[in-house]
Amino acid sequence: MEAQTATPQSECECGVHPSVFYLLATLLLTSCSTAMLCASIMTDHWEQVAWERAAVVALANASNTALQWLLDDKVAKIEVAGHRKGAGTFLVPMNGGIWTMCVSLEEEEVTMLSRVGFPTEPLCTNYLAESDEEEPRADWQHRMQNLSISCALVCLIVLGSAALVGAFGICKHQISAVLVTGVMYLLAGLFAMFTLMIIHFKRIQRVSTRGSSHGDHTGDGVVGPQAPALPLLSAREFSTAWSLELGWGGVALATTTSLLWILLSKIMRYNPLSAMLL
Repeated sequence: MEAQTATPQSECECGVHPSVFYLLATLLLTSCSTAMLCASIMTDHWEQVAWERAAVVALANASNTALQWLLDDKVAKIEVAGHRKGAGTFLVPMNGGIWTMCVSLEEEEVTMLSRVGFPTEPLCTNYLAESDEEEPRADWQHRMQNLSISCALVCLIVLGSAALVGAFGICKHQISAVLVTGVMYLLAGLFAMFTLMIIHFKRIQRVSTRGSSHGDHTGDGVVGPQAPALPLLSAREFSTAWSLELGWGGVALATTTSLLWILLSKIMRYNPLSAMLL
């Protein structure tokens, strides 16, 4: 009888506590949300700048501007009076992130355009490097851009801190640290949402002012002297790209992750982690 009762006890001791699977799911979702938010912030495909060919041609004809289409109508060149032969203004597609705006051309395409005066450097504009003396962006846009950069940096800092605090809470079985990790992921998702909303409203402002004489006269999509290209700026099209969608997915996962960490602290209060793993 004693041998028969000892067998089920040894089987129970070898079983895995159900809370362990919850812990693994929490860590997996934490890794996914952190990776999505970091990838979204660090990539430069939040918005895209394109040129509507029909609108460019119509505006060029109305303003007596000579156009030369290159790379299968992907890039338009405008000759600039008073500059050296071959120099001109180029209307190019661009893609931008939170703090950069880069030309959406392959290296081979840039090399081909350099033969007709296209400047090979710089191909990206860094908003963080802009000086107050040479401000190519409108005041409202500059403030929103700085605000989105600040929120994105805070989000990255909170994510890094949450990873350290969460690891400490799991390794040292600290319930308070696990609870703080949940709150920190909620803050990270909140600041990421602020960044996404700022970029969204900045695009709405651009679209609402399209075609207006007081519209967005920034240099996005224009390479070279911009004065001749200003009448054509209303032909630009701004659209969001996959980094923004990745960011919204990261916000949703970060919120879910926050709830999982908070619930994990409640589970650890009644089921110590050491008992769960044994």
